[in-house]
Amino acid sequence: MADLARKRNEELARILHQLGWSPERLSREVNLTLPNGLAISSTAPYKWRDRGMVPRAPHDQTVCEVLSRTLGIAVTYEQLWGRMGGNRGAKILSPGLLTDPWTADTAQTALREAGVHGGPVRLTALFRGDELEQAARLWASPPPPVTGGEGALRIAPEQLVDLRLGYDSKQRLERACGGGLILDPARAELAMVGKLLELGSYGEPLGRELYAAAARLARLVGWAAHDMGYEAAAQSAFVAALRAAHVCGDPRLGVSVVGCLVVQATHSAGGRGLDAVAMLAAALRAADGRLSPSELALQLGRIARAHGRRGERAEAEAAADRAFRALDGVPGHRQERADLDGMVGEAYLYLGEHERARVLLAGAVAVLEPARARARALLMVRLADSYRRTGDQEDAARTADRARRLAAGMQSERVARALRDFDSATRAG
Repeated sequence: MADLARKRNEELARILHQLGWSPERLSREVNLTLPNGLAISSTAPYKWRDRGMVPRAPHDQTVCEVLSRTLGIAVTYEQLWGRMGGNRGAKILSPGLLTDPWTADTAQTALREAGVHGGPVRLTALFRGDELEQAARLWASPPPPVTGGEGALRIAPEQLVDLRLGYDSKQRLERACGGGLILDPARAELAMVGKLLELGSYGEPLGRELYAAAARLARLVGWAAHDMGYEAAAQSAFVAALRAAHVCGDPRLGVSVVGCLVVQATHSAGGRGLDAVAMLAAALRAADGRLSPSELALQLGRIARAHGRRGERAEAEAAADRAFRALDGVPGHRQERADLDGMVGEAYLYLGEHERARVLLAGAVAVLEPARARARALLMVRLADSYRRTGDQEDAARTADRARRLAAGMQSERVARALRDFDSATRAG
């Protein structure tokens, strides 16, 4: 810890006052997140707040993550510590996380960082339009050569099958039980795939398949981290997934990763979601004609929800119409249609169109399978919030209670935060 400036950290003091937390409460919450060997004293937050001291890694980023989860909006490193001592504490993964050369070597570096448990990473400004535009151009360029593959560890195609089975099982658990259940195992498996890329013996075709497996795992790590409110870790994992998808040469996989960034940007502070939407629109153009109807509908639904969040009715409805047309007449997409109904329902909820929102949200909740329990719980809370906003307190309470029963034991900070926000709004009303 470095006593860099003996001045009060007004931003930390403001946030603690907003939460009604004492410094001792902050130390308890931080220690619940960290391994036992990294616990801090109960007096450390007093020094951070009152004397301007800046904690070293990983405590600096852990404080940001704890406050972000509790507030429901991102608390960035620069916001909390940037004025207090500059350049101390957490390391930046890369000053050009999106714009560093898009090579196999930089993809391996990003994957290695994303697979480190609790690695200290600042919340970077990924959603700046200039960097996103440049990244979209680089990502859409032809894949780079696969370097490496000259190690002594022989990689067999059968191992790729095992990796895919492991990914599928973790994804099912995440959808049913929340990201907290699978985050650490998925990180460990991503680190293992990184070792295979580093130490393995493989030719170009097998190498590209390995990068595809790494991209899927990094995307899952990012999604699980986002579900738990670890937004900085989610961003670094998503960018690692995007880089690995670029190396493997699969534009469909890359589009899916950019779509995850859109979801994160849509719900982040600062209203920057449409910058990421511009990147997704560029990705969709780059992958034109190569996406399946369900893949296209998913990404267009995410765009519609992001526009709804910003109050852009015409743009939201145009994206929603394109999404529904993509699935029209295509059999076997009942779950995908329910997903789309849920996203467009959320868009209408943001736009204040409660009747249209409720029809879509209720339809999605009724159709989504029990294996999609996390998505169903989130949509139930959205539906309850719509009832609350229009004065139907009985239906609001009943729907929220259904969501609570479904979410019992679920390891999802997104669901927990949505329920907390609903309860706070109900009390305030």
